[in-house]
Amino acid sequence: MKILKNNNGYSLIEIIAGLPLVTLVFVIFGIGIIHFTTTFQEVKLYTQLQQDLFDAIEIMRHGYMYENVTDDEGLIGLTTAKKAVIGTSRNSIKVTPLVLNLNLEERYWVTYAVNDDSQLEINGQYGLTSFPERKTIFPSSPAKYIGNQAQFRITNPNQIWDVIHRDAEGNATMVKIKLVGQVRFREKESRQSNEDDVRKNTRTITYETAVFLGNSHAATE
Repeated sequence: MKILKNNNGYSLIEIIAGLPLVTLVFVIFGIGIIHFTTTFQEVKLYTQLQQDLFDAIEIMRHGYMYENVTDDEGLIGLTTAKKAVIGTSRNSIKVTPLVLNLNLEERYWVTYAVNDDSQLEINGQYGLTSFPERKTIFPSSPAKYIGNQAQFRITNPNQIWDVIHRDAEGNATMVKIKLVGQVRFREKESRQSNEDDVRKNTRTITYETAVFLGNSHAATE
């Protein structure tokens, strides 16, 4: 019978000598997991920013369905609007649809406005029913703050809407919408400049389009 004599294990000294290498491997693995998780969350938030901006523009174009207010009826959007008036502070726009009964004309309108948190809201009146409260249409998620700033915000609150064509009477017939949205991932560090903060801690995207008012005076003549 053959006896194996070469069954040497690891000595205590060899095990101790290998510990720094094992520790380094675990540190690198942990850093990789943290980096992956952070990157995944940033991509997820940036994707939400893109979708929320697109949805906000579509709501302004085609109107908003408010439960128990505009159900199963025509919505008030720029594409079917008779009139659109940008507010004097330029951070709001009031949209009025074509109403066959002129006595009810003042009872149909919606206003899009940027609030103090630089988020986009809608309010309005639909016939005999008012919107119960202002509804946030950007962002889609509940308000969250990083430091003293909303995580999702509009960075051009006074330059969103612009009339690019008017009829002979000066009424808007085409409106440009430009939404510049920003998502913040983390708070600014004390040593960071404003430029570094924006570059490393935020992402920004711009959506722009022009909408023809389908029921404006020029369209119905």
